[in-house]
Amino acid sequence: MTKSVMKPRRKAELPQAPPMEPKHKRTLVVVADGARARFLEPRHDRHTLVPASRADMVWPESRQPRRDIVSDRPGCGENTASPSIRSAFDAPSDYHKFEKHRFTAALAEVLDDVHQRGEYDRLILVAPRRSLGELHGLLSPQVKKMVSHEVAKDLTASAPESLWQALEKALPAAAL
Repeated sequence: MTKSVMKPRRKAELPQAPPMEPKHKRTLVVVADGARARFLEPRHDRHTLVPASRADMVWPESRQPRRDIVSDRPGCGENTASPSIRSAFDAPSDYHKFEKHRFTAALAEVLDDVHQRGEYDRLILVAPRRSLGELHGLLSPQVKKMVSHEVAKDLTASAPESLWQALEKALPAAAL
């Protein structure tokens, strides 16, 4: 009696389909400067931007005069060449830049929170060059991956209708 030797059958491997992306991505447009950030989302049926569910951020400290930000005047010192002449020391830093940095750090935390909640799939940043550069240094790597486009302009004072027109000129048609 001979025993037949047969190989066991292999299961057929089905090709894996690529992961599907949603047809319409949820986009958040953030228009910011050193003291204010507006959160908008595009409405494709009307070709406009409407306020997002998140409230706008306002940081009035960065627009206050220096005397309101800093309570003390800079100190005075004597000149070593002539001891009878006294002069004021220079301020150690620009307090307006410091307040703008604090606002940008708070904005980066809010955008990180938006990413963790999964409220939006894409992010479009509109801000002046200096604010964009500072924001890049403060954003987490996950939020940086969400950023699809950037516009280096100060459009915080624009109405949503004129903002849409400015974004249509600056961005490709598929971005909005």
